Amino acid sequence: MRACRMMARMTCRKTCAILCLAACLAAAPSRVGAQATPAPATPAPATTPATPPANTRFIAARALYYTPTVQGLKSFRCNVDFDWKDFLSRYSGNDVKDDNPVLQYLRSVKLIVTDDLNGDGHLEWTATGTPPAGKEDSIAKMKDGMQQMMVGFFSSWNAYLNGNMVPLPDSTTTITESPDGFKLHAAAGGTDVTELFDKNLLLTEAHVVQPTSDVFAYPTYDDTPDGRLVSSIRTVFRQPPTAPPAELNIRVTYAPVQNFRLPQQLDYELKNVGAFEFKFTDCSVQTAARAPDKTD
Repeated sequence: MRACRMMARMTCRKTCAILCLAACLAAAPSRVGAQATPAPATPAPATTPATPPANTRFIAARALYYTPTVQGLKSFRCNVDFDWKDFLSRYSGNDVKDDNPVLQYLRSVKLIVTDDLNGDGHLEWTATGTPPAGKEDSIAKMKDGMQQMMVGFFSSWNAYLNGNMVPLPDSTTTITESPDGFKLHAAAGGTDVTELFDKNLLLTEAHVVQPTSDVFAYPTYDDTPDGRLVSSIRTVFRQPPTAPPAELNIRVTYAPVQNFRLPQQLDYELKNVGAFEFKFTDCSVQTAARAPDKTD
């Protein structure tokens, strides 16, 4: 199951430099044969339609969620604004002045994120200056850490936006129903995935177990005219599974860009470690080519 693989990928991103990443995600009635002698013309007793199986009812879930890839979104590209002065001041414990050489260099860096909603996003880091002498290694770690952060975010977020987190049932999935809702289970390639949905087919929990990690994700959604749109993800993870738990909180706000809802601000908080805020600006999109209209 593709959702199983995507959830596995979102859990395998590792700690790097300025942060830790959370995860281094109808029964038709039987046809009655004709009888030789018709039954007496008496009214048939009222019957209650058979309840469709859980798999059939679960198929409706995917249509409830915002899936821009179905609407033709192929990829997007945004500038990324980051407050380097606030970051350096908070993590150095000092009041960083505007003439600080490291700050001046970092302010010369242009950050651009690209994402195709299918796997990992990519952060471009383009600097016009030269790192201050003696700070090359620290800045390289900042660059690597920020790039790993974006890869980790998009490998998780993409699964919520391309439909993989609410998959169509297939031979690799088992869906059961209870008074509280639905449970989806899948296992493949050493990865075990369990997802819980409430009675309204709202995804409330995803649990991914691998030999090297154990991850719980708790998404929340905003209702929009286009469907349910993920607005936050609280992730509790152990890596390896015997390690103490760590918690990552991601919050996303959106802005309309050419009829699509794209991230406008990303708040990324690793509990008891640090918090980071990114703003996405000047976004552009690439859409899939539409099939030509048929003509006579």
